[in-house]
Amino acid sequence: MYSILRIEGDPTSWTLSTPIEAGQVPASAAPVALPVSAPLAGRLLMSPRSIGSAVLLEPPPDDHGHVPSDAKLPSPPCMYLPSTAGAGGSGSLRYLLPPSADLAALEAEIAAAMSAGTFVTVDLTGPANTGVVVLNGAALPFVVLCPAGPQG
Repeated sequence: MYSILRIEGDPTSWTLSTPIEAGQVPASAAPVALPVSAPLAGRLLMSPRSIGSAVLLEPPPDDHGHVPSDAKLPSPPCMYLPSTAGAGGSGSLRYLLPPSADLAALEAEIAAAMSAGTFVTVDLTGPANTGVVVLNGAALPFVVLCPAGPQG
């Protein structure tokens, strides 16, 4: 069983909340949703047909299944897009979503766009990035949707 996931083009090592077998990734052309706990907590939606490679790793030997203390759960809901900077880098592509965002519905819309190879627009909010992002489902390898966390 593997609990660390890296996807080509993004240096982030995603900690999976539930370990998976390698066969679960390319099981079909349909998008795969995986709960992640670090470096962001949320759901990683991956399009197996749009990724060049995915690396699955076992946890380090000293890992006893705990959630790392440096895991971040953003206060408002947000969306992370693949980036060469990774989730922890200064060029990280994290976008704030409206506080009322229905993440389950958004995940379904993005999964449908990935499956059909169509476009989907996502509303953004926030002091520095109010607007929309247009996602090309045919080319998008993955996205991470993070729920709102406790303030403070």
